[in-house]
Amino acid sequence: MSLNHSSPPDWLMPEGVDKTQWEYISNPFIAANYDASLKDNPSFTQDLAFLEKHTKKPGMILDLGCGTGRVADFFSAKQHKVIGIDISNSMLFEAANKKIKGHHLFLKANMLDLSGLSSNSIDYTSCLFSSFGMVLEEKHRNNMLKEVHRVLKPGGVFILHVHNLWSAISGYKGISWLFCDLLSRLCSFRNFGNRLLPSHQGIIGLTLHLFTWNEIETLLKKALFQIIEMSPLGNQCIPCTSPTMIQKINSHGYLIACKKS
Repeated sequence: MSLNHSSPPDWLMPEGVDKTQWEYISNPFIAANYDASLKDNPSFTQDLAFLEKHTKKPGMILDLGCGTGRVADFFSAKQHKVIGIDISNSMLFEAANKKIKGHHLFLKANMLDLSGLSSNSIDYTSCLFSSFGMVLEEKHRNNMLKEVHRVLKPGGVFILHVHNLWSAISGYKGISWLFCDLLSRLCSFRNFGNRLLPSHQGIIGLTLHLFTWNEIETLLKKALFQIIEMSPLGNQCIPCTSPTMIQKINSHGYLIACKKS
């Protein structure tokens, strides 16, 4: 059973968003409790620290899938200017009602369409936590990365978080799911890597795309990004540009810093 039944018809659904995702992101109860439900998640401190490491010089940060405004809350007080975009009215409502200091702006927009932003206008772009994983089709992931590349200034930095495919092995029926996913890849099915999640805050059918390292590396290089550092979540490592085999298998996900070539 879902908590929200106000999904628009298919022909009015935003590009790249399915009905289950819409129920999740537009639910006011989930948005109101979002920060509290994830406050103990270590990723919420690791990703901000990683982003801070790669944004030493104050500049304009574009936060894609900004949710309740974590990035703006942290960085606008550090002399950065932050533009947060999200497609969820409920998330944006929570973000706008925070007492955030410094220069920031929240906009309702689909992160697949950045046509409202000028080319070569942004110093840094972030897409953290599960935002990129909720883009379920490869064509949309490719188009989004091209748009991020377009709006960044030359040498601009893009910080991205993705979930690791092999982390599924510790989940419900993980081994059988990985086997089926391998068959999907061998048969060239379209939506390999898309994993159905357990019921989450009353939402059934939420799906997340999980990445192999080779997959995300290929996508970024195709979009003309140069990887400058990666950090596997759940593992301590020396900063590097590519994970070891053990890290490829054991990591929960990756934080990736890359720059516009």
